[in-house]
Amino acid sequence: MDSEPPHSSLLARGLEDTLAALDIHLSDAEKQAAALLKAARRLRRAAREGNVASLPAALASAQADAARTGEPLASAAAALGYDVAEAFASGAWLDELAVAANAAGVVLVRRDGRVTAYPVALRLDGRAQGVRVGRKLERRIRPSFLAAQLKALQQRPERFNARQFLDRLFVLYESKARAEDPAWRPTRPGPGPLVALAELHDQLTVLPAAAIDYPQEEFVTDLLRLDRQPDATSGQGHRFELGGSTGRKGAKRLTLFDEAGEQHDYYAIRFIREPSHGRADDQAAAAR
Repeated sequence: MDSEPPHSSLLARGLEDTLAALDIHLSDAEKQAAALLKAARRLRRAAREGNVASLPAALASAQADAARTGEPLASAAAALGYDVAEAFASGAWLDELAVAANAAGVVLVRRDGRVTAYPVALRLDGRAQGVRVGRKLERRIRPSFLAAQLKALQQRPERFNARQFLDRLFVLYESKARAEDPAWRPTRPGPGPLVALAELHDQLTVLPAAAIDYPQEEFVTDLLRLDRQPDATSGQGHRFELGGSTGRKGAKRLTLFDEAGEQHDYYAIRFIREPSHGRADDQAAAAR
């Protein structure tokens, strides 16, 4: 009968259990180190005061303390046999994170090869032995610790300016909208044509550096934040409308799962200019 690989039992035990055992050994080492430090201080005092008679026994005691300090450290080194890359590849680590996330009140969504915990996507990096949380590489990967970090991230106040986001989109929307409907004018009252959101994101991230700085996951997160402010308007007073799957033929679906695990799909956007109060103003706007 073939024996199992030495790391397999450690992997089956899980990272939480591995680190809990490691913590116990390190706690013992800390206690032994404290005893050694105390003995060293007694020795220094005896040396300063010239208490030569006490030095041999005190040195022997300190040497024994030093030997005992190495024992829990050796045990700690033996306990640290967890294979991060294999745990990532097999899904064992993600299973642990899912349990920890559930305990922390965080919904972890695994769908279509993607892992998300609103408002960020998670990417496992076995080579770096870390997890990319959004754009940040996080090497502190104990599942319970990372779950707590994700919870704190969800509870952090959002710094989202809907008007600035709409203004940024509108600049790109204008040229796309004219291509969809040559008769459309931004000053004309009424709704503009639907424009695919994926195309707007492509324009926002034409340069490679821009794509890294503003990945699609963050763009869709901003769309959800915008969706939660339906009364927001652009600086020019345009309302917005996020179109559904039938609103813009051929538009790529952009999907996001929120903090409750609910799925949100976005395809297209249109801007709407409300009629002004004066008829003359409307007629002038329509003529431009």
